[in-house]
Amino acid sequence: MNNDKKIQQQEKKKLGSIEILGCVGILIWVVVLFLRGRNVSHNNTYLFVIGMLPNLAAAWISTAIGKWFIIRVLKRRVTTDVYLLLCFSIVIFSFCSELIYERYFSSVFDIYDILVTAFAQIVIFVVPLLLRDESIKNK
Repeated sequence: MNNDKKIQQQEKKKLGSIEILGCVGILIWVVVLFLRGRNVSHNNTYLFVIGMLPNLAAAWISTAIGKWFIIRVLKRRVTTDVYLLLCFSIVIFSFCSELIYERYFSSVFDIYDILVTAFAQIVIFVVPLLLRDESIKNK
């Protein structure tokens, strides 16, 4: 039991790849907000990328916050299974968000938003595993 507390304290102090990607997500969101306020270009590719980047950023930020919540609030270790469930649930929430906006706000269902979120979750799931991030434990 005492060993688990030491491990949790070490996990709280480390800045891993998930937290770094969460910070990158915040930076992406700030840059996009800055660029949307300016008429930089009317190129369709540019507008598409500026429209998709907040979904990528939000997915990374949500994953970092979810990991923080699991460690600090629930006081649990983040295993590979829990981490996979967290990443999958963020994609499901993105899908539900699109359904809600389509149903109640007369917005168009945008499959590209979900695809970008799924891509972001694949990246943020695979990168820590490839880097052998110590905050993600195998059972």
